[in-house]
Amino acid sequence: MSERLQNLSAYAADGLEIDEEDALQARTERSVPVGGAVCAIGAGARFQGLLSFWGSARIEGSLHGEIVARGALELGPQAHVKARVDVDVLIVEGTLEGHVVARERLEVLPGARVLAAIRTPSLVVADGAVFEGRLEMAGSAPAGGGPGDPAVSAA
Repeated sequence: MSERLQNLSAYAADGLEIDEEDALQARTERSVPVGGAVCAIGAGARFQGLLSFWGSARIEGSLHGEIVARGALELGPQAHVKARVDVDVLIVEGTLEGHVVARERLEVLPGARVLAAIRTPSLVVADGAVFEGRLEMAGSAPAGGGPGDPAVSAA
């Protein structure tokens, strides 16, 4: 644990206020940078809260909360995720419920079940996969872009 994170933890324990920027930095310092695929949550494991990482991760268990990443996230066939997800690339084999921003691509593989509001520039839904929800195909335009911004709704 870094000295800065230790100091912030001590301040919080003493009941002193920590500003938002310091809290965000502390959260970032606790995040685990990954270079290759890492099983962040194994089969049978349960996690509730914020999962934040760089690189790529794979979830095989259950997560309820929020996922924020610069990189790729894979949800394995046993995964059950109910969350707000904000990643570069998302590959789903299990079950996903919530709100999703996949900045580059979202792939829904055979057997996967996605019940979500999705924003992504690229979506692949394989035969045998289920998608229910709202879809907004967003290219390089900012959120809430102007006329001509491609938006598609699916139910």
